[in-house]
Amino acid sequence: MKPLTKDFRHLSRPEKIKQLKNHGWIKEESEQILLNNSEIDKELLENLIENVIGQGTLPVGVLPEIIVEDKAYAVPMMVEEPSVVAAASFGSKLFNKSGGLKVVQSDNIKLGQIVFDNVTDTAQLSKDILNLEADIHQVADQVYPSILKRGGGYHKIETDEFPEEGMLSLKVHIDTRDAMGANIINTILEGIAHYLETQLSDTNVLMSILSNYSTTSVIRIEGKIAVSDLEKGDVSGAEVAHRMERASVLAHIDPYRAVTHNKGVMNGISSVVLASGNDTRSVEAGAHAYASKDGQYRSLTTWKYDRENQFLVGAIELPLTLGIIGGSIDLLPISKVTLDLLGVKTAQELAHIVAAVGLAQNFSACRALVSEGIQQGHMNLHYKSLAIKIGAKGSEIQLITEALKSMDKPNLEAAQGLLYEMRNN
Repeated sequence: MKPLTKDFRHLSRPEKIKQLKNHGWIKEESEQILLNNSEIDKELLENLIENVIGQGTLPVGVLPEIIVEDKAYAVPMMVEEPSVVAAASFGSKLFNKSGGLKVVQSDNIKLGQIVFDNVTDTAQLSKDILNLEADIHQVADQVYPSILKRGGGYHKIETDEFPEEGMLSLKVHIDTRDAMGANIINTILEGIAHYLETQLSDTNVLMSILSNYSTTSVIRIEGKIAVSDLEKGDVSGAEVAHRMERASVLAHIDPYRAVTHNKGVMNGISSVVLASGNDTRSVEAGAHAYASKDGQYRSLTTWKYDRENQFLVGAIELPLTLGIIGGSIDLLPISKVTLDLLGVKTAQELAHIVAAVGLAQNFSACRALVSEGIQQGHMNLHYKSLAIKIGAKGSEIQLITEALKSMDKPNLEAAQGLLYEMRNN
């Protein structure tokens, strides 16, 4: 595959798609899906969800290059918010200059729960269950033997006791390999639950269900950016690095800042997750729970100023349970294009990319905050949106956008006046 050209963002949509195909990033099928703006097949649409009345669409942009573990990726991002793709692209560019991003931790075990209610002695029930682990393992293998052929399946069990409420949660660790895994996990859980009810007296299973808080699937990505690349206007690179470090401290100690900080992280993460056909709600819920793992909501990323070597060092850590097969991934046109463009071979590889994009996204947002302020970049895109909203076409959009920048009151009325002048002079 050839790198995308530096003028990629200035190309028309068909030209961008053509370059992706000609440079070896996508196959012809994906090219046609993108060129035709392929919708979900009507029959499939009727069967995906209930009470279908139509379908909506979101733009899909491309982050041209992010290097993770010495491999370059072009990453699709499905999102309605202006500046998200641009911010992720800029952050990635600076990380790439310093060697790209590295995977420090990569776990891939998912969790399910079998919850027992009205338990008289939780400690004894826990002991009884753990004594049956060998049999539980065998039951899990028998319930879903096909996952064993792919190298996955049962991993281990552990219990959480809630004696005051008379409850016990049996956590089952399962490797679903490259599948999202909901059906695999829930099928295995129900098989184990039925077995335990036959083996243990006075047991009352309340529910058996996967957990979206998968602390056994944590991804940690790290990268660095040269301080010399951080300079912004009158603010030196060293000052930007120092201010980003302090902003990182604030996001760690202040939940009010941490929530907004993590929203920016998830701008990048959810955009890639959505484009890939994975479950954004699951990823969001797990990420925010992990941000609160020590009892206070904190940031998912950290930024430290390495003064000795003159680098800003960033890290992101969160649980990610993704798939590249199963569920809607195999059905939606855009998810097929996404996986084709990324060229990932495993669900873990996808998780690494997703986390890396989250870190790059967060870098750009934090850098803007501590240097120029977040509004400057956002307002440029806001002016463009105004131009489109009033009906500007082609070159009119850019002309109106530039004119609005120099106005004292760059609002909708001003944009309408500019368009009127252009078309009547």
